[in-house]
Amino acid sequence: MPLFPGSGFAVLDLDVVLPARQGTGVGTIVSCDGKPAPIPESELDAIRVLVGSDLQYDPCPMIHEGMMVEVTHGALRGVIGRLMRKDALKARLVLSVNLIGQAVSVEVDAADVKAY
Repeated sequence: MPLFPGSGFAVLDLDVVLPARQGTGVGTIVSCDGKPAPIPESELDAIRVLVGSDLQYDPCPMIHEGMMVEVTHGALRGVIGRLMRKDALKARLVLSVNLIGQAVSVEVDAADVKAY
């Protein structure tokens, strides 16, 4: 199972970026202001070290408190709410009915939420 589904990493010379974009299965190349943006080698090295270790790890989305998130598994699958708090195991979401100014909060498994 891929650690980052849908992502592949390659070292590209700027002269081959356009041909790479036209390759089969290539959706986008990481860019900033329309120019290819390299991922810092230190970030990739950290992932390589982790994957090569005996430590347990789980991929997790880059989400933070205040973001709108969607529940991906369980009884609330498909429900969208605002992330209020997240730790290693649990996430607290607020589901709101804005027109009446009311909300409820619920705790779900942290691994079961993704950015919306």
